[in-house]
Amino acid sequence: MKTKPFGQVIRELRINHKDYSSLREFARKVGLSPAYLSRIENQKEPPPSEIVVERLAEALGADKYEFFSYAGRVPTEFLETFKKNPKGVASFMRRVQEIGLESDSDWKDIESTISKMKRKSQK
Repeated sequence: MKTKPFGQVIRELRINHKDYSSLREFARKVGLSPAYLSRIENQKEPPPSEIVVERLAEALGADKYEFFSYAGRVPTEFLETFKKNPKGVASFMRRVQEIGLESDSDWKDIESTISKMKRKSQK
């Protein structure tokens, strides 16, 4: 679980970005008012909409899924998968929790296994 507030992450990345040390410049780039962006950065506003989270991540060269995690949100594309098979997705996620898979290498192993299974089934 991410520990920093969403706004703090945005502010730190923006300040350290070579092109966006100015809040006004960055706000203009992502299509937000400087006042609104300031309120987000100072945790006076909740994390913005999914599309804005994606624009912020893209402008800062960050992973949008990490940004969703900081924002406490699940991307719509994942919710759509859940809606298609709620029992299967819930069962899979419960099993992941039971096993305690947490590291990136654990998840890469799962991804590799799923890819192999998919290729096998397509033959």
